[in-house]
Amino acid sequence: MGACLLLSGTAAGQSAGLPAPKRNIVKLAPLGWIHGQLPFSVESRMGYERVLGTRSSVAVGYSYLGTNHPFNFIGGASLSAAITTALAAGGHARVAWTDVNTRTVGHRFQVQYKYYLSKRKPAPEGFYLSPHYSYTTATYRSEVKDLGIRFGIKTTNHNYNLLFGFQEVLGRHLVVDVFTGLGYRDKTEKTYDANDQYTGTADKKSPLKVSSGLNVGWAF
Repeated sequence: MGACLLLSGTAAGQSAGLPAPKRNIVKLAPLGWIHGQLPFSVESRMGYERVLGTRSSVAVGYSYLGTNHPFNFIGGASLSAAITTALAAGGHARVAWTDVNTRTVGHRFQVQYKYYLSKRKPAPEGFYLSPHYSYTTATYRSEVKDLGIRFGIKTTNHNYNLLFGFQEVLGRHLVVDVFTGLGYRDKTEKTYDANDQYTGTADKKSPLKVSSGLNVGWAF
């Protein structure tokens, strides 16, 4: 998620005829269109960053989560194979395949503070450290068509991360931002039947979260 600006202007630079410094940037996350932060999802994400000073900025982001159709097919095939195996073990060997379909809808919100480490370049260029928080909510609706089974999962996910990244302004406007980091994840998954009646809460998995990503943007 990131965002960036070109903060190169000084009074001397402007008097020499250099462009006024750019203090804003909008960013997209192209890898999110391939696979999102949650399973069976893709993300359409937009971020905005505002430079506060020579070493700091703040950024916010919003993502819409939709169905990841290629991953949905792979995951559905795996689940179908598991169901077929279980049915065969129960004496239903005639069931060779069952179609499993999962649809995903959700939203993700992010906020972060970025502290730039370079002494040669002002924000938003160079290496940085960033406390980062995100909140994600998503609903999965799955259907095992041949067996007439339908169920849903509603998940909420709080992430608290410390990111380390590098950001660069290429030319006058193009921004590239790469990052990685570790964090704490608080994820809750509740299951529902075909009538949206609550049926239980899944056991929580490891709270450790590894993050990495690529953002590209336009400074103005």
